[in-house]
Amino acid sequence: MKTMLVLDQFIQRHQLDADYLTYASENFSSALLSIVAHQKQAKKTFLVGINGCQGSGKSTLADYFGTRLSTEFDLNVAVLSLDDFYYSRHQRNELANQVHPLLRTRGVPGTHDMNLANTTLDKLCAGATESKPVKLPRFNKFADNPYPQSQWPIVDRPIDVIILEGWCLGVQPQLMKDLIYPINKLEAIKDKYGIWRSYVNQQLKQNYQGLYQRIDHWIMLKAPSFDSVQAWRLEQENKRQTLEENTDNKQKETFMTSAEVRNFTAYFQRITEQCLATLPNQCDWVYELDNQRNIVNIVHQQSLGETTADSI
Repeated sequence: MKTMLVLDQFIQRHQLDADYLTYASENFSSALLSIVAHQKQAKKTFLVGINGCQGSGKSTLADYFGTRLSTEFDLNVAVLSLDDFYYSRHQRNELANQVHPLLRTRGVPGTHDMNLANTTLDKLCAGATESKPVKLPRFNKFADNPYPQSQWPIVDRPIDVIILEGWCLGVQPQLMKDLIYPINKLEAIKDKYGIWRSYVNQQLKQNYQGLYQRIDHWIMLKAPSFDSVQAWRLEQENKRQTLEENTDNKQKETFMTSAEVRNFTAYFQRITEQCLATLPNQCDWVYELDNQRNIVNIVHQQSLGETTADSI
């Protein structure tokens, strides 16, 4: 009864159809049981990484895993997003003034506080207690700034599983020769000399790989191509707007138009395409999606290096 109540709350939280639970159980239960088995063997805090481009459903999946792991398997779970570690608008303005104006926009590697990310993981892995609680950072995308620390959720007990999701989680840096030519109009016009993309690539190489190496288990929601991202991101924006309209929120937020979404997603094209091309080979579970986000194939990398694939 308690499990069903919690799952119903999950459905309401993400504005999902009721049949999502059946869909998710059919497709994700094997990965869920794999996480449970690995966590028991690890005998330490087990870190799961979920990669997926914007609008792919990675945040929903992270919450789904967290909900089932805690209610059905009695595990203490902390769910984090790489988005929670974005720099403040003031910090990004400083980066924009010092390095390149495009860094004013959050999203790409180099706009996250990786010291805070690693410190938070360190504290969770060391074991939170009532006397030494751990605050989980949260970022307010509407305000484009972190929430005040007074609003960050607090963990006061040891965590069994950490679930970390992010659109660029796990991506490897590109070779210098691959940075020479712009990949879209944004880069051609606003990054004519390649300063922005070179800085982002260098940040990825220097400051992100250490965190990625901490992850014990990798899951990817693989979009069919970057073309799907704009449509999914616009859908995500419309969903957020509907949620805000149905909420008694005195501080009304602003939302992006379709043109603004196209411009915004252009910032992520280079790294998204790098993810799609290279990341599947290093993931334990790859869920291949179609344009409607239906799972059409599941690829599972076995522990001994064997690969299984199930067409849906």
